[in-house]
Amino acid sequence: MEETVFFNPGDAIASDYDFQAARRSAEIFKVDHASTKGLIVAKDGKGHFDVFYEGSNTDPNAGKEPPTKYTILAHL
Repeated sequence: MEETVFFNPGDAIASDYDFQAARRSAEIFKVDHASTKGLIVAKDGKGHFDVFYEGSNTDPNAGKEPPTKYTILAHL
């Protein structure tokens, strides 16, 4: 099942063009920054992978910059 959400790319915790590198960055970040929220690794339409806090998806009507459509690939 594919899950699609909207995020502002500027809210990403980590970014990479390689899924494994983005996932590794997310795992390191999770160890170094205790949080009750999980992390997700998501891919945009251009093949770029970003890491976001789970549940922090942006309201498309919120304002500042238009959100980008992402497909969630991993929950950490």
